[in-house]
Amino acid sequence: MYDDFLARIVEPDIFLPSQFYGAGGLSRKLEGEKRLMIAILKDAVECLDKYREATSSSGRGHYFNALEWVQDGSTEWLFSFTNICDLLGFDPDYLREVLLKRENKYFKPARGKFVAYGAVGEQR
Repeated sequence: MYDDFLARIVEPDIFLPSQFYGAGGLSRKLEGEKRLMIAILKDAVECLDKYREATSSSGRGHYFNALEWVQDGSTEWLFSFTNICDLLGFDPDYLREVLLKRENKYFKPARGKFVAYGAVGEQR
């Protein structure tokens, strides 16, 4: 019983050339897992754009979760940023660099007048 089950699992699938080429072939369709990965990546980029200047705690949470996910370089989780980029054919380091540079340009340090704490009382 187990040998028959194992043989069916290990046995390669047979596809006809017409299934790979032409209209509606496998090469033109994305597998469900890849569509999910594209949706995850797209959602992270949209959260970075949409919630960048959010004032609500939920909006800030979405933003920082997306930012943390992009910054995380680990590959332990299947749907990590690095794994998704690798499986979709993107260079994760390059894409991470582009996204973080874009975020950094929105958060430049304020260039105001620096006033020493001790000098506050003397300015009258």
